Amino acid sequence: MITHLLPLLGPVAGFFTFFGLLLLLLGLGGSRRSDPMAARLSEAARGGVLSLDDQEMQASFYDRFFRPLANGLAKGLARFTPAQSLESTQKRLMNAGLLGQMQVSDFIGLKGMGTIGGGAFGALLILLTHPSTLMSAILVLGFAALGYVFPDLWLRSKTSQRKTAIANALPDSIDLLTISVEAGLGFDQALARIVSKSDNLLTREFARVLQQMRLGVARRDALRELVERTGVEDLSQFVGAIIQAEQLGASIGRVLRIQSAEMRVRRRQRAQKLAQQAPIKMLFPMAFLILPSIFVVVLGPAIPRIVHAFAPGAPL
Repeated sequence: MITHLLPLLGPVAGFFTFFGLLLLLLGLGGSRRSDPMAARLSEAARGGVLSLDDQEMQASFYDRFFRPLANGLAKGLARFTPAQSLESTQKRLMNAGLLGQMQVSDFIGLKGMGTIGGGAFGALLILLTHPSTLMSAILVLGFAALGYVFPDLWLRSKTSQRKTAIANALPDSIDLLTISVEAGLGFDQALARIVSKSDNLLTREFARVLQQMRLGVARRDALRELVERTGVEDLSQFVGAIIQAEQLGASIGRVLRIQSAEMRVRRRQRAQKLAQQAPIKMLFPMAFLILPSIFVVVLGPAIPRIVHAFAPGAPL
């Protein structure tokens, strides 16, 4: 039986190796970078400004190699990519909070690099393992498809994590808003107080809203842009209630108190939903990882006796 499984060890090892390389590449691409304007100002304050060659040499390996390659691939792929798909990718990057760190061209180029790298990795496995023709086609197409799809899965995971963090922080922020408004502060001053008291994804978005309002953007427009940037359903309902209360002249404090109670109920319902999904999510790890190990430990010592008992010529 082990002999029959030996041809599969190469593709399986290659799958995990390629998976790890994709994670490393996405980690380098999605890492937070310093503001170039702030870096130049700090260099000017120190009295020395680097030349263009020195600045290029100080850039990371990702910026010097992968980014130009990804941009070249993106220019070629953008000709065949519909405009609607480009807009959808930009919105997904914005909802994941990566629009300032990764552009649409970077993401499209990353998918192209993943596809080419996956196909090349599958071809390398074919040269090392010499499988059949059908298995060779499956390896090349499978790894190419994995390299194309994996950036989308990674982006979906980042978006889901960000939305969950914002939705979980919303009830506490609304509570502080309610207390501040009922104490006599205006809505804008209450938002500024929340930003000064805590630092999380939601308060950073609130800080951006305040910055837009200082630049002359109307409050309702800044709040609507907040909803569009985050894509959180609870935040959309909260902003809609605030805009409606402002238009109708209703008490914002009362609206905030109602929204706070409703958001807490929603957060509790999300926690209950995750708790109910936990046994189903634990089923597959238990069936494929834990139970086989238990069977090996419990039944392993008895296997030689069972084989000897059922062997030909064994005494009854």
